[in-house]
Amino acid sequence: DKFIMAVETVLVVLLFILRINATPSVDCQSQPQASYPFCNINLTPAERATDIVTRLETEELIEQTSSIAPAIPELGINDYNWRSNCLHGWSLSGGHWSSDLKWTVFPAPIGLGATFDNNLVQKIGAATADEGRALHNIMLAKFNGSSTEAAGLNCFSPNVNLLRDPRWGRFQESFSEDPYLLSVIGAAYTNGLQVGDDPNYLKVAACAKHYVVHSGPDNLRASFTAVTTMHDFYDTYVEAFKSQVYAGNVSQIMPAYSGFNCSKERDGAPDAANKFILIDVLRNEFETPNISVISDNSGVKKVYDTHHFAKSPEEAAAFCMNATTDLDLGYDEYYKKYLMKALNENLVDKETIVAAVWRNFYVRILLGDFDPIVNVSYQQINSSVLDSKENQELNILAAQESIVLLKNKDGVLPLTTKMKKLAVIGPNANASHTLLSNYEGIPDKIVTVLEGITAQLAGSGVNVTYAPGCSSTSCSDDSDFNHATEAIKDADYVVMVMGLDGHLEGEGHDRVSHSCNKKDIDVLALPGCQGKLVDTIVGSNSHIILVLVNGGPLSLGDVYSNDKIRAVVEVFYPGALGGLAVASVLFGEYNPGGRMPVTTYTSSKEVPDSTDYNMNTSPGRTYRYYTGTPEVPFGFGLSYTTFDYSNFQILPMNIKQCDSVHVQVMVKNTGKVMGDEVIQAYLSPPSIHDKSFIPKIQLVGFNRQSFDPGDRKDIKFVINPYLLSLVDDDGERYIFPGKYTIHVAKALPGKSVAGGEIKGESGSF
Repeated sequence: DKFIMAVETVLVVLLFILRINATPSVDCQSQPQASYPFCNINLTPAERATDIVTRLETEELIEQTSSIAPAIPELGINDYNWRSNCLHGWSLSGGHWSSDLKWTVFPAPIGLGATFDNNLVQKIGAATADEGRALHNIMLAKFNGSSTEAAGLNCFSPNVNLLRDPRWGRFQESFSEDPYLLSVIGAAYTNGLQVGDDPNYLKVAACAKHYVVHSGPDNLRASFTAVTTMHDFYDTYVEAFKSQVYAGNVSQIMPAYSGFNCSKERDGAPDAANKFILIDVLRNEFETPNISVISDNSGVKKVYDTHHFAKSPEEAAAFCMNATTDLDLGYDEYYKKYLMKALNENLVDKETIVAAVWRNFYVRILLGDFDPIVNVSYQQINSSVLDSKENQELNILAAQESIVLLKNKDGVLPLTTKMKKLAVIGPNANASHTLLSNYEGIPDKIVTVLEGITAQLAGSGVNVTYAPGCSSTSCSDDSDFNHATEAIKDADYVVMVMGLDGHLEGEGHDRVSHSCNKKDIDVLALPGCQGKLVDTIVGSNSHIILVLVNGGPLSLGDVYSNDKIRAVVEVFYPGALGGLAVASVLFGEYNPGGRMPVTTYTSSKEVPDSTDYNMNTSPGRTYRYYTGTPEVPFGFGLSYTTFDYSNFQILPMNIKQCDSVHVQVMVKNTGKVMGDEVIQAYLSPPSIHDKSFIPKIQLVGFNRQSFDPGDRKDIKFVINPYLLSLVDDDGERYIFPGKYTIHVAKALPGKSVAGGEIKGESGSF
């Protein structure tokens, strides 16, 4: 009996493995390749990659520089598709996927940045990687080891472009306007994606994009060249990518479509062909000889046909290969078509191509692609992780933590069920796909804000009425307003769900002005007649709760001073279960603790031209340089409870070149309910003559903590010499002599429209 049970157990395990991955991506079990060094798991990944490239003919090497890498049958290597995305959950990237496959869609990255919770973001990265592995394993089994239909285990995430311009269509894809927050949250996501329980393999290979100075205008991205000072390049734009290398150990980098020009790169080469950013900075300065670089989609082709930087397709292929762009992403296959001609014309040498292919195979070996399935625990992840109960709970928590309470007049929130009627109004109230943002996966279900509120009030006796008021988010006229005014009659409260969607902001199209009844509306305001709809409802009801669904921040004008608009709640694009999270906040099941990861300006007049990448162009970009009064400051967010800061200390008071500064403050929940507080540490550097490009203040630490009523905690920050240093006009870092001030507060200290005067504890050294 024991023998039969043992045999049955073995058969179950074998069937499980076969069900998950009937044919591995690389067959290292068959001869002759089983005896080749690249199949020897006892050798290092570097040694194994070297063995592979020495066995390939020139034509085969060139074929492996395509993102759709063909099979190498004589070596047992199947085809491989270097095309996947995972910005906030795994995303489809082509292929014939089974219709029954559903998985988790988390909040958009801008919302994850608002959590100020790197531990949570790392968990989201890990859950995303689990689901990506499961989908990959299922599809490999279906297509006998081919990833042409399954897509690969690398994914083009995270996006760590600094959010310098709120008009940028892809604002929703990144985490913050602040280099430090962007670096910490971005590295946490990358670590979540790549690092699991098996130290021998990557769970998936993260790819940080779009390297490096890139954030619009998106309609010009394939031909535009960004120009910066060396100070802005090192102080602002490259920091998050540097963190991806050193704190995230990222596997791949994707150069932007745009070009880059500075004092050390005067020809303005497109980023995929830019030797300064790829060789001088990434390879040499950041010491990443093994990192794989993959072009953006058709990025090599665009060096020739949109940038007109190269005189011929083969020259474009050579420029990019010589700049160490290892993989050509896209169906144009410029490398495959033109590298041989470039080689024959001595525009590129074979050793450069060999090095590129070596780096690509190195990543695949790190993923366990060449090892027996039983050796790679990640190859055994199955469909049970897809949209699992644990991932659903994590998804709701992520949405809850991302929600920012911007206004709460007289503590109107949280709402209770002691009402007869609640009206829900707005074009985003029952919009489902809008909640998912872009680069989304396929969730099992989507819960809209209206559905979340309705579920929350089920059985309470409260009558919920609904009217969109606008037929779309662009809302060009007021023809549908009458349905909304009818729906709010006798309502105790009105929840207005307004904002943006993928039609108004997204890849390839930045935000533009949408008129209301042919009247121009500021590009940063509620688009079209949405603002007029708010004013119309305010004229009939004095208990308005405004919920904002958007990526780029919205300027709301007099909303913060209008007492009839009692509360404002920013939810960004909260993911598939966002409606449940929003309802839980509105009705007090969850106390919001999110903070704004970007500045909200009073209008677009406060934002320089989108083609201007200088950070200190008047009135300055992002809170670090902005000299005006923001509508909502960076780091701002309210709570249903109150917190007190005391016992502020700085040690030492006099620092030397390599000293760290230790900061401590006591924080106490002085309210009656449990809540999260995001304690933030800011550094104001000394005023240095003729150094106006130095930021006036910058974030150097943050800590999100939960507090029960009456709880008090000592919060400590260690500010290391790197965070104390400043970048000079040559791009070099120094600790300048002078007086430094550290502020510890619940938001950026200073004046704002929404927050009034924000003060904190501060001290100088």
